[in-house]
Amino acid sequence: MSHLYTFESHQKVQFYDCDPMGVVWHGNYLKYLEVARGEFLDFIGYGYRRIRDDGNFFPIVDERMKYLHSLRLGDEFTVVVYLDEYVNRLVHSFEIIRDGEICVKAKTVQVCLPVSGSELSFFMPQGFVNAVEALPGVSEKAGA
Repeated sequence: MSHLYTFESHQKVQFYDCDPMGVVWHGNYLKYLEVARGEFLDFIGYGYRRIRDDGNFFPIVDERMKYLHSLRLGDEFTVVVYLDEYVNRLVHSFEIIRDGEICVKAKTVQVCLPVSGSELSFFMPQGFVNAVEALPGVSEKAGA
């Protein structure tokens, strides 16, 4: 699969993310993805505050993770965020990489939910689409 855009988030394992043996508890990998996704949205100028101010939420409706290698206390790592879809729903693939080794592969799907309603939408707000298409090369790949 070709990705529309790639973004990197650099993070470090903190003490509070680990079990008594210094290994990251599995649920904290979701937090690492959320930090990276939030940084990506801020990078394009359409962060969670703007999503809310525009009258929407972007709830996660599907999330998958494959754990390959554990992170440990003090590890520095990169979360690579791949933008795969953005028009009808927001789909990201992720890789959590430490020293060139892929530790986790993941994928999330988010949809638009108007704050005033309870039904999911199958479109993304035009302001969000415009922000994504302002990224270098995205609109050309999306139209391919």
